[in-house]
Amino acid sequence: MKKFLSILLSFVIILGFCGCQTATQTTSTDETTSNKTASSVSQAEETIAPALDTDKLEWVDFKEYNLSTEEPVKNVILMIGDGMGENIIKCSEIVKGDKLIMQGIENTVYVKTDSLSGTTDSAAASTAMSCGIKTENQYLGVDENGDPVETMVEFAKARGLKTGLVATQVLPHATPAGMVCHYNARSVLNTLFKQMLRANVDVLFGGGSQYYTGGAERTAVSNDYEYVRDEKDMLKMDGSKKSLGMFAYDGIYGDKTPSLSTMTEKALELLNNDNGFFLMVEGSNIDIKEADLDMEGTLKEMQSFDKAVNSVLSWAENNPGTLVIVTADHETGGVIVPENATAEDINNDCFTSGGEHTSTNVLLMAAGAQSDNLFEEDTIENTDISKAMRKQLNKTYGEAEVKLLNDANV
Repeated sequence: MKKFLSILLSFVIILGFCGCQTATQTTSTDETTSNKTASSVSQAEETIAPALDTDKLEWVDFKEYNLSTEEPVKNVILMIGDGMGENIIKCSEIVKGDKLIMQGIENTVYVKTDSLSGTTDSAAASTAMSCGIKTENQYLGVDENGDPVETMVEFAKARGLKTGLVATQVLPHATPAGMVCHYNARSVLNTLFKQMLRANVDVLFGGGSQYYTGGAERTAVSNDYEYVRDEKDMLKMDGSKKSLGMFAYDGIYGDKTPSLSTMTEKALELLNNDNGFFLMVEGSNIDIKEADLDMEGTLKEMQSFDKAVNSVLSWAENNPGTLVIVTADHETGGVIVPENATAEDINNDCFTSGGEHTSTNVLLMAAGAQSDNLFEEDTIENTDISKAMRKQLNKTYGEAEVKLLNDANV
């Protein structure tokens, strides 16, 4: 009997051991399968750009403005979305779920943007729109030989118009600088800023307070500028002096104040006069966020720019004789719109150029005075923008002697 019990006990132990081994193997196999599955999911997730948090975007409700086209051009407002290709406008429309304000502008053409260097940078593009010439990348207000050419600010001032530059980047950034400066290097921001001040632009609003030091401050004071650094003080400006506002150490991004639309509205208030004005407004940081392959940030800058377009069109509707041009200096990011895209499809994967500029044609939208009579072709060169603005202003104010305000500082 004892022998039988001993054999039975041994048999039970052996069965138990085998059972443990099987359970261990099963558990190990399950864990391996689970790990492989988790790894596959992780790899799959890495290939899909995360959904964007766009709920906080405050788009302007779409409406169409009725601007008269019949009056001669008294005021010109040039609005530039830096890097704003047609496809980023479409992406914005998809995410918004409605048209942008700028898409309600009827008169449209396409614009070629290449410079003498090939695919343009913002300096050569600004020079083309300001001076009406093609030049090399990095060049501002000078031709391919480095010789100064009359800018739009100089052209306007020679005819007695007030002038203004508003941007969300630092004020001596390439696009605003190309409207007034002469230099063969866009990188010398301190020098460019002092040129802008010596040119006596009536309104300068943007970022870049880091450049308001030393010589620049002395230049501003000697040229009778009132300098402010916050929105509250800007809104108090009465135009008794020239107006200089620099509202961030670097650029003004996203929802920082003052907004582009607020700066633009104040600029219009300060510039409005019986003899007209030229105002350039730039949504500078569209390009910056596209270069970072940051779709969410790009859309924030797009809604900021479209708000400013809304402010301008609203003002122009009540001020006949105002020509409004909305365009881009170039396309950035090689943005693509997925087929049958919904808002969920608009993400960082839409960028295809590694954040670089491209040579894709951009849109130009024109409203207001003579806007239906600016261009004869459906596709133009960016130099034609300057020529069209000048042609219309010459009809109103007549020819004037070329005065290169910054000639001595080149």
